[in-house]
This record gives sequence, C-alpha cells and structure tokens, in this order.
Amino acid sequence: MLDYDDVWKMVQQLGGAPVQQQDHRLLFEFMGFVRSYLQARDDLQNDNLLDAHSSALAALHHWARIELIEKQVQPETSVWRQIRRYHPGIHKLYEELTGNEESLEQRLKLVLLGCEFSLMDKMKSCSSLIFQVLKSREEPWSLKELQHHASLSWLEADLALLVNKLLARGYVREVAVIGPDGSFSNLEMKLYSVL
Repeated sequence: MLDYDDVWKMVQQLGGAPVQQQDHRLLFEFMGFVRSYLQARDDLQNDNLLDAHSSALAALHHWARIELIEKQVQPETSVWRQIRRYHPGIHKLYEELTGNEESLEQRLKLVLLGCEFSLMDKMKSCSSLIFQVLKSREEPWSLKELQHHASLSWLEADLALLVNKLLARGYVREVAVIGPDGSFSNLEMKLYSVL
C-alpha cells in the first residue's frame, strides 16, 4: 500500500500541470477516505467499536486533507490545527469523536453520518482523474486497462472499489462489447464516463 509521500513523488515524476497533480492528490485522499469509512462502518456493524473509532478517525483525517487540497493549501502533519481554520465542521466532528460524553457508539454513528454525506458530495470532484482517463479515447475501457493506465496504476485493487461506487452513482456506465471474433460468447464489460 502506497502512502501519501510515495504517491506525491510519483505524481511529481509524471509531471503535468498543477491541476493534474491536484487531481492525483485528491483521488489518493478520496480513496483513503472511502476505505477508512467503509472499514469504520463494517467495524461498527460488527460491534468492534475501538476499531471503528480508529478507522473513523482516519476517515476524518482524509476528509480534512481533501478539503485543504481543494482550497490549494498544502496539508501539514498536524492537520487538525489547519482544518479548524478552513473547515470548522470537520474539526467539530473530530472533537465529537475524541472528546464527547455520549457513548462511543453514538459518537461513531454521528461521525459516519457526516462522512457518508461528504463521500457522496465529494465523489464526482475527487474522481475527476478517472473521468479524464475514461474520456481520453473513443472506445470504452476495461477495468484491467484502467488499472494499467499510467495515471491510475498506483490505485491497484482500490480502483475496482471506486469504479463500483461510480457505477452506483451513475457517473460511469458499463457497456457489453463483443469480442474480437465477433461472437457473443466473448462479451466483455467495459466502462465509459457519462460526465
């Protein structure tokens, strides 16, 4: 699993305009946000409250970094001090999660509700790099082709998870493509952007 510094170095090696670099950073943080949120939700459903707490805290951290990147502010190591100034709502959720008198389960439910809303709100803007790749050619893309594209290869297995979320939201569509031999026995599902 790549960390933020690894992805940032890779983005700089790829070059491109600052907007493209920002798209890479947003997608990286968004994937961390999605993974952490889903893990926290699963842990909460299985009554693993301490694990859910840890994952919810990670989700808030990714969300905070997304907000800072969108405002073109370089996230610092101590992101909570920064985010208080730029997005007090996330900081308030952080405070609710870490220092409230309600039960841990109630605090987790509150934070995950906020995260779920933000995930739906941020999905389109944070996935713009995927949409750019999908639109870069006329014919639809297979998931395997996307996973091997230079701009997306670092996502590894996470790309399938995100593509499924994009399909569910209607941002991406699947189409059946007839195999090279012209028979229907070799149909392949490929993807294209509707945005």
